[in-house]
Amino acid sequence: TLVAVFAHPDDETLVAPALARYAREGVTVYLVVATDGRLGAAAWTGIPAGDSLAKVRASEARCSARTLGLEPAILLGFPDAALADFSGWPGRRLDTLAVRLDSLFRALKPDVVITWGPEGGYGHADHRLTGLAVTQVFQAGRVAAGTRLYYPGFPAQRTDAAPPWYGQRLHPVAPELLTASVPFSPGDREAAWRSIACHWTQATAEQQARNRLALDHLWQGTVTFQPWGRGGRRESLF
Repeated sequence: TLVAVFAHPDDETLVAPALARYAREGVTVYLVVATDGRLGAAAWTGIPAGDSLAKVRASEARCSARTLGLEPAILLGFPDAALADFSGWPGRRLDTLAVRLDSLFRALKPDVVITWGPEGGYGHADHRLTGLAVTQVFQAGRVAAGTRLYYPGFPAQRTDAAPPWYGQRLHPVAPELLTASVPFSPGDREAAWRSIACHWTQATAEQQARNRLALDHLWQGTVTFQPWGRGGRRESLF
């Protein structure tokens, strides 16, 4: 079982072909989305930020999971761009997220978890905070022994030359840390392209084409990961 935990609907596109590959090979793969994406409005969609957009983005996440061959998406519904809310006590919302994730991991019993690393891809605060909440659960020893945690990332030689992904450039990860790599098939890549099309509120057809160019340059046939903790080089996440 593999559980991918990301901050927003569409974050999973960064690792989509790896998710498609494992689902195709018979792994049970879950996509968990922390926030509702309600603030990701674009004028050309005609959908205002708020409840209406959150509902559409939930449908987009379900479409993406279905297209990649995953289990139905698990939507936690935390408010977009608000994981750092300090009301009540410092870190209240993040603590609540960590508790929800703890419960999910106990129920789903993953062998592998994927989430954002400390850089959050291109630095989005929700990305970083979601990854930190996942890592907190691991650091506290709340997952079963042997459960592996990975952060997706790419070396500077790829990030520096890649076109922007969703208009942003990814922060690089030192290549010596990217010790897990997952090659994928042309069919997995095609599934990833179809899943990207699910997120129609986040990119026009032209923008989606640019995103595909960026991802092709970043992947080059392989999604690379940094393992949490220690471990040697490997060509599988399991």
